[in-house]
Amino acid sequence: MQNGQGGDVYRLVFELTARATDVPYDVFLDELVQGLASHYHASICRLHLGQGAVATGDEGELLANLDSDDVARFETVDSMLADAVRNDGVLRTAVDLDGGDDIANFLGRKLMTPETFAFPLMARGRAFGAITLYLLDAYPFEEADVRGLQAIGNVLYAATNKGDAFGSNKADVPLTSEKLRKYQDTLTSVGKVLDELLFLTDANNVMLIGAQGDFISKRGEDSHFATTAFASVVASGFGAGRRLSSFYGANGARAILHEGADQSVFVVEVAERALLCVVYEDHQAPELIERWSASAAQRLASHYDALAQARVM
Repeated sequence: MQNGQGGDVYRLVFELTARATDVPYDVFLDELVQGLASHYHASICRLHLGQGAVATGDEGELLANLDSDDVARFETVDSMLADAVRNDGVLRTAVDLDGGDDIANFLGRKLMTPETFAFPLMARGRAFGAITLYLLDAYPFEEADVRGLQAIGNVLYAATNKGDAFGSNKADVPLTSEKLRKYQDTLTSVGKVLDELLFLTDANNVMLIGAQGDFISKRGEDSHFATTAFASVVASGFGAGRRLSSFYGANGARAILHEGADQSVFVVEVAERALLCVVYEDHQAPELIERWSASAAQRLASHYDALAQARVM
């Protein structure tokens, strides 16, 4: 099997995790392991969260053809791999375990999988789960593969620790005007896009502001800075950057990344009249934050006419 390009890995993760907001959680997990198994030509792919595997893909009749002792040994090996990477957050292969050569020979002989990898799922600097892959061919994993797989951890961590990521405890406000009802529907749609982006990126917060610095909407944690001041500074900085680039014949930046010691801010333009800001920290694959944000910006652009009116969600 040829080694895939880094962009292919990020595209895979983007496509898989973007579905997390559209399907039930168990369906998403099944699609996730099936997609990873197909991408890496793995005979078996397992996702471990907590104790034991919660989803498994592409086993088919593979284990059914083994006797009970061999199945039990495989389950033990799989648990050992998952526990090992969860304990210290370091990627491992089968040969890294105690008795690794015997284990690798067993897997190669019984499952026809010459290589086995276990990846730690990281969030907030700690491993909380693992992905185990039993490969049919040698695959030289690169940094892009590791970062892409660990980025899945951010999404899974958000899904398992934030409860109903898109639910709302706010009571519905009765509206008598048909115009107000339509306006509220638009605001609800905008809010759902922001909720989904917050969920996928596991960001501290996401914010939608007008191109002139007017606050529109926000999702996520409270900030240590004033929302209105932040919106004004972001809009001014974005406008200044575009103006500066025009002096050199460029069409102007559509997105800007500000990196800090503790947090980073990614800003992307929405319909040429608003800005979408993502404030995040400790993300394994910032490239995916850019993709998710760009996708969200495209969806928000469909609400072009309502963005100028929106002020408070």
